[in-house]
Amino acid sequence: MGGEVTGPRVTVAGLGATVAIDVVGDRAAELAGALRSAWARALTDDDPAQTITAGLLTAGDGASSPSRFADHLAGHDLDTLMERITQRVTLALIEQRAGELLMFHAGALSDPATGRAVVLVAESHTGKTTLTSRLGAEFGYLTDETVAVDADGSILPYPKPLSLRTPGTAERREVGADDLDLAPTPTAASVARIVWLERSDDHVGPPEAHELDLFDAIVRLVPQTSSLAALDRGLHRLRALIEATGPVLEIRYAEAETLRPLLRELMGADA
Repeated sequence: MGGEVTGPRVTVAGLGATVAIDVVGDRAAELAGALRSAWARALTDDDPAQTITAGLLTAGDGASSPSRFADHLAGHDLDTLMERITQRVTLALIEQRAGELLMFHAGALSDPATGRAVVLVAESHTGKTTLTSRLGAEFGYLTDETVAVDADGSILPYPKPLSLRTPGTAERREVGADDLDLAPTPTAASVARIVWLERSDDHVGPPEAHELDLFDAIVRLVPQTSSLAALDRGLHRLRALIEATGPVLEIRYAEAETLRPLLRELMGADA
């Protein structure tokens, strides 16, 4: 990367916040194009509250190049750099909304007509993104990673790229929601139900769902939140959301496709 070259700016919005990605270096056009494609649903012209800088290194850039750009996200491989940028953007957005929103490490899909959404909570690397990518063509795609809920139960969308494993490898690619033909992201959405996902290859038959008592639900959900301690009366906010939307459901399943009927039912409950 040949120095501090002023390049394109890609600004994205999510969780009700904004981050600009300033793209630098000789491969700026390539990286900016990939970012605009992957983040198409989150692009905005709003002024950013925070800025990060990223650059895609050329073949001629040696091993010392990343250290020369210590304040930047830099790398030779596009897919790896895109994943790092997504992680940094997500962290920046969460930091901006800390103390304001109840935030879960979760996916969310909604009824395209009503915006009523199911929050899909699970431990990391247990299938949230796979589920979201497979069912998102029918249900409105809100996010596959961070669900931000306001005090009134409304969800602030974060239609980020989905990090999908490349078949036959351990590598991941950031794929835009439009490239996956996911249903449109609603501008207004609200929590219809929170579910706790337990995926198992050994599960046989249709999904099994049962209600968690309030204490068990909170014990499971708290580790899957962001900045809960920074939120005024955060535990009370969490409890109030559960009480307003119904008991958290634990769902045991094997294949994402089998969850369609249950999600439809949950989105339509009390509609």
